[in-house]
Amino acid sequence: MRDLWTRRIVSLLLGGLIGVYTLDSARFVVLGFFLMFVIQIGLWRPRDFWGLSFRPEIWILATGMIIGLLYGYTGSMTLERPLVLNRVQITGELTDWNVNENEATGIFKILDQTDLEEKKYRLKVYPNAKGELPEGWQRVQPGDVLHFTGKLEHPKPPGTTGQFDLPLYNAVRGLSGGITAQGDVEITSSGKAPFSWVVRSRVHKLLERIPSSQAGVLEGILFGDTSKIPEQDLEQYRITGVYHVFSASGSNVAFLLLLCWGVLKFLPAPFRAGITITVLIFYAVLCGGNPPILRATVMGIFVLLGRLGSGRSNSLRGLMLAAFILFIGQPLILKDMGFQLSFMATWGIIVLSPRLLLIQGMKNWPKALKIALVTTCVAQIATLPLLISTFHRLSLIGVVANLGVLFILGSIFELGILGVIFSFLPQLAVPIFQVSLWLLMVTRELLFQLARIPLADVWVINPGVLFWVCWYGGILVFWVGKERVRFTLQVWVSILRRWIEPVFPDQLGRAFKKLEFKKKAGIKKRVRFNGERVFFVFLAILILWSPWNTPRGLEITFIDVGQGDSILIETSTGAKILVDTGPKSERFDAGERIVLPYLLQKGINHLDALILTHPHADHVGGADALLETLPVDWVGIPEDGRDWLSIDEQNDKNSSGNGWGETNGIDPELVTQLAQEDVRTLTAGDRLVLDSDVQLNVLAPGEILTGTHSDDNSNSIVLRLETRMGQNVLLTADMEAEEMEEISKMGVDFSANLFKVPHHGSRFSLVTGWLDRVDPQGVIISVGKNSFGHPNSGVIQYWEERQIPLYRTDEAGTIRVRLDEKGIEVIP
Repeated sequence: MRDLWTRRIVSLLLGGLIGVYTLDSARFVVLGFFLMFVIQIGLWRPRDFWGLSFRPEIWILATGMIIGLLYGYTGSMTLERPLVLNRVQITGELTDWNVNENEATGIFKILDQTDLEEKKYRLKVYPNAKGELPEGWQRVQPGDVLHFTGKLEHPKPPGTTGQFDLPLYNAVRGLSGGITAQGDVEITSSGKAPFSWVVRSRVHKLLERIPSSQAGVLEGILFGDTSKIPEQDLEQYRITGVYHVFSASGSNVAFLLLLCWGVLKFLPAPFRAGITITVLIFYAVLCGGNPPILRATVMGIFVLLGRLGSGRSNSLRGLMLAAFILFIGQPLILKDMGFQLSFMATWGIIVLSPRLLLIQGMKNWPKALKIALVTTCVAQIATLPLLISTFHRLSLIGVVANLGVLFILGSIFELGILGVIFSFLPQLAVPIFQVSLWLLMVTRELLFQLARIPLADVWVINPGVLFWVCWYGGILVFWVGKERVRFTLQVWVSILRRWIEPVFPDQLGRAFKKLEFKKKAGIKKRVRFNGERVFFVFLAILILWSPWNTPRGLEITFIDVGQGDSILIETSTGAKILVDTGPKSERFDAGERIVLPYLLQKGINHLDALILTHPHADHVGGADALLETLPVDWVGIPEDGRDWLSIDEQNDKNSSGNGWGETNGIDPELVTQLAQEDVRTLTAGDRLVLDSDVQLNVLAPGEILTGTHSDDNSNSIVLRLETRMGQNVLLTADMEAEEMEEISKMGVDFSANLFKVPHHGSRFSLVTGWLDRVDPQGVIISVGKNSFGHPNSGVIQYWEERQIPLYRTDEAGTIRVRLDEKGIEVIP
């Protein structure tokens, strides 16, 4: 980066990035390191480090990093503390409102609570059994002051690695949490809706006139709102790597800028740029001001202002300036995944495209095709590590899909924007929208055909930090050039030799001297900078140093899946057993959202066994997503008298309850999936040998229990993990009093060093005499937000009176337990 101001902005952003990612406990250490670095710049002799003319600039850059670091530290102050207020009276102003088939959502600013005044929340209103919103909610609009009863929540930080960080997401968007309305609403005063909302509302009403299933998709492309798009359609866009069209980011702003600049070409440049800037700002407001659109808008304005000057602008400086402005507004934006993906994709296009366009093989290609291919490739290259580390998915068909629909989607967007502009003239707007929807139907069919190609989309395990270093290190070499990197290495090796020779013995000094990259006439270089060799060296290191190649002892992880169970057992020899998969409901699948990302983040791409303790949604709900993605050697189910593989039986069972929403029944999709697996029934007396040091003994179910408080719970699989060192862990699923009595009658040993409290701490599992015989040194409750009163106060009191440490996943998040010769260590 030769541009002076770009370097300085980068130093501030780099410091801010370190600041927002630094743990609270390490902040003073990191700050001290940077302060020492600045002091050393002043103390070092110029000839031993940088030249005299460079030292002031290095000092400025280092100071900039410290300023960015300190400002980055302030980002955590904008995160709200977890809070839950149920059935609280709330008064405030509605600032945004959107109604769809399943729910109504909006942005709500509180006006009457002293501690919460002026804070904004995401408001949700659910329809009643008739599919109608409660009284009054049909009439509200932004600008109205409302009074209603609701549940106010500040979400807790993610309790599991790889889980979506909702507090961060809210903070970056200026939100404190969520409010769920409970009942009717009173409109205390009516206000005037913002013009941006009026435009979006009018566009929605116009699209409703057109009989097309793609109206919601068009709104998503125009405004970044995916709430009206069916999940199955969204999944096809994810598989083909085209989901970014719903982010309302750089490509939208680029198409809009080109459209305005072309339409207004008859105007003088200042008026032309001024009107285009106004349109870009208004479009950012229409899209809700999300981080990608703000970044793209600032860059667009920078480009237009450059046109008013010399006619040129430094794109890289514009990108860094946009990031700096957003960082000043909210430091945590540097951690926001939407911003990171948008920033890195744009960086790749700016930095890598010029070099890639020089490839000889594309010299005679049509210019438009060459630019489209290069732009798509460099955006994918620049964001690949982020995509893998965050979503653990890789679209192998993505480049082809993006190249195939890039210009079509651009046309759809520009036609859609023209429809938005003429939305107050329906006679013009509706035909324009109709053409957009026709093109969108063609695009949909093309993408859906691509999505059906085998291996179009694959799940990917976390490759580790070194993968990031190697990947972006390779990009750096490609960017700056191999010769420049070789020259830099020459300089630094020479500096290291000059420092080390006076201190260390001559032998070590001569060893460093051999590292010099000198090339004399008739003599080959002692060290050759060969790109292929470097690549294979990095690849070898990557294989050796990765999260899935790290030796460890026996570890049990109680994954925080909310109100449910999911327990991962990992032995020192690499055996991996998962017990239960967490809950599933109409709106949430813990298997897909929590358990699977956690396993992939840990580098687990295979399970030796999956044990489903009993057929309740909070224990087996996520199994379908896991079995579709990860290879599993076999699946264990209880011998409970039910045919888990019979869809008819499960449908009969569901008809007596509410399926996945309640406790009864197995999802038909899971039944279909289990039919393709090696399913084994487990009963009391079975023994599962994990390795030579660890085994799982099945304590229950024995005799099938009927007529109990819950037959499903009373026939749960109960496991006792035993180690060669005499340590024991009792995993009890949703065992209740009847099953506890049955285990006691069998005369087996069920004492344990560590005890998982049955049924999330339910009162139906509080049998004090039985629990006294377990005599654990620590207990764990896997529980989340629920309406059952779990954990019961009597259960908590029992363990507290015995002064036994109690760990809860709803408070500590995911809990790891390590067992070795030193003992048992609980790591909340």
